[in-house]
Amino acid sequence: MAFNPEYDSIAKAFVQHYYSKFDQGDGAARAQGLSDLYDPENSYMTFEGDQCKGRDGILQKFSSLTFKQIQRGITKCDSQPLYDGSILVMVLGQLKTDEDPINPFSQIFILRPNTTGSYFIGNEIFRLDLHNN
Repeated sequence: MAFNPEYDSIAKAFVQHYYSKFDQGDGAARAQGLSDLYDPENSYMTFEGDQCKGRDGILQKFSSLTFKQIQRGITKCDSQPLYDGSILVMVLGQLKTDEDPINPFSQIFILRPNTTGSYFIGNEIFRLDLHNN
């Protein structure tokens, strides 16, 4: 494989799609909307320090999140191509869940190419950017 010259447009389209699915409905709707983005065995996620492996583990984590509403603003989305055709994506922004205060967040993805010519989330890390915890 080689560097994907379309990495930036793919990353931007992915981010728009991902958050449109994540930010809708409750945990069950969130999990259902995102299920096709994860590989059954080869996806890894760290969400606020909790590590999950595989589609089922990740979707279970999403289903367990208790907030009902989320509002999100993306400040910046940066991306880089990786030598194997994967794409590194970093997102900075702010979010507000239910009645909680607005908090900054950082999220990193590695999008891995699959055999159908599309991508799956191979790796993902999410953190609220709280400096007093």
